[in-house]
Amino acid sequence: MNKKFLCTKLEIKLILSIIFSFIMACIIFISLETIGESILDSHFSKNYFINNQKNQAISSFSKYVSDNKLKINDHDKITQWVHKEKYVNLYIYKDSQLIYNSDINDSTIYYGKPEENPFMPTGSLYEIKFADTDAKMYMECFFQYKYYYIVSIFDGVIAFLCFIVIMLIFIKRKTTYIEILENELKILEGGNLSHEITISGKDELASLAQGINEMRKSFIEQLDSENKAYLANSELITAMSHDLRTPLTALVGYLDIIEYKKYKTDENLRQYIHNSREKAYQIKYLSDKLFEYFTVFNTNDDNLELEAFDGNELLEQLVGEQIFILEDNGFNFQIDSCNTTFCIEVNLISIRRVFDNIFSNITKYADKMVPIKVKYYIQNQLVTIYIENKINNNLKAVNSTGIGLKTCKKIIERHNGQITVEKQKNIFFVQISLPIKS
Repeated sequence: MNKKFLCTKLEIKLILSIIFSFIMACIIFISLETIGESILDSHFSKNYFINNQKNQAISSFSKYVSDNKLKINDHDKITQWVHKEKYVNLYIYKDSQLIYNSDINDSTIYYGKPEENPFMPTGSLYEIKFADTDAKMYMECFFQYKYYYIVSIFDGVIAFLCFIVIMLIFIKRKTTYIEILENELKILEGGNLSHEITISGKDELASLAQGINEMRKSFIEQLDSENKAYLANSELITAMSHDLRTPLTALVGYLDIIEYKKYKTDENLRQYIHNSREKAYQIKYLSDKLFEYFTVFNTNDDNLELEAFDGNELLEQLVGEQIFILEDNGFNFQIDSCNTTFCIEVNLISIRRVFDNIFSNITKYADKMVPIKVKYYIQNQLVTIYIENKINNNLKAVNSTGIGLKTCKKIIERHNGQITVEKQKNIFFVQISLPIKS
């Protein structure tokens, strides 16, 4: 499986931090080298240090020759001393001819007839007594290099430590952020969903924190929705139980009167039967509304089948059906239709249920003396249906559970629309907005 190189921001940051750390380590190394060499150069510019070291080396070699009774041709033992000293080059001359040179390999040392050395130094030769003869030697000393090597090693260690420290700073920042996220997740696990997740940076860890935070918000919204639904259902059940209990109590009372023949006349009997029938229909109406409510609220939105309709024709049909019924009940209308052609996608059965609920409320609560206003128009890719009526103040107080309007709101939301229901003094209006198909 192929994997992209440097496919994440975190990897890129890691590579950049390595490069930055390496560059800083190189700068520190070069700076320390420059400072160290400057100090050593200043110190070694004083001849007494090198002369003292050289005199000590000459004395050491003379003592080595004397103690070991070396002969002028004991090149191997002389070489051992040179290797032990490390920072010297030794040249031995006999009668102005080079006998030994520590710079060249043993195979090239002048055994047999020595050749005259055209580069024989003058004025820097020292007498040396071997067991078999006297000779002169010339010694080159490089003892100061040892200190340069030490300074270079020290500078390298410091630069490497700086590289590690800079890398650890970057890694520590990320591990600290991971620890923060871990602690905040424990807070969320404890049930404190209001705690905000810390979002820092723009890499994958920040994206992870953002995702956790969004998940936290979604979970809160889901809990709020569930709580609201629970409260709404509780209120509904409470209201419905009250609304059902009243006609049921009356119905049971009428049936008991009929069952035990507590009526006085046949006219009373017919009245009790009529009242029982009215209460039975009232119970049926309430149970139908309750069934409609739970059918809408417990149906998955994905199961809603939408069909495309000509908007003007559909609204004229839906409003026309309601007007026909309400005109028979003595209501008047003011219709302001839309002249713009548009298309709309709806579930016809659900939308008809919305109009049935709205105009059913108008039948119950509207004042017949004031015309019902119906208007629909196009604005911002939405078709808006506005329905207004005056409330009949002569009606007796009616306790309503609001099931019909809740059902309408849910249906419109499932169509990606909005519904607004308001009451201003004695005016009641409903405004529905649905998206039109482009």
